[in-house]
Amino acid sequence: MILTVILGALAGWGARQIETQVTDQLYRWLGDDHMIADQDRGVASLLLCLMAAAATLSLLGESGRVFLFTLVASLGYFQQELRESVLSRKR
Repeated sequence: MILTVILGALAGWGARQIETQVTDQLYRWLGDDHMIADQDRGVASLLLCLMAAAATLSLLGESGRVFLFTLVASLGYFQQELRESVLSRKR
């Protein structure tokens, strides 16, 4: 279970880190004419990280805790916005 939490958080956090690399690769594959919208590029990198983490969990034989994995991945992805929101409330 702890591995699910760790990989979910890393997948969510890592999606922001690789967004430019994913966007560059999508430009190479799709070209300018068929490129997805700006707001969808973050989703594409998040999905790529989630698939990689889910494949890793599957290969390691970790049982499926889909809700926990998705929750922690979402927290990892939105951690910067959540932190800013909490810090701005305290002031």
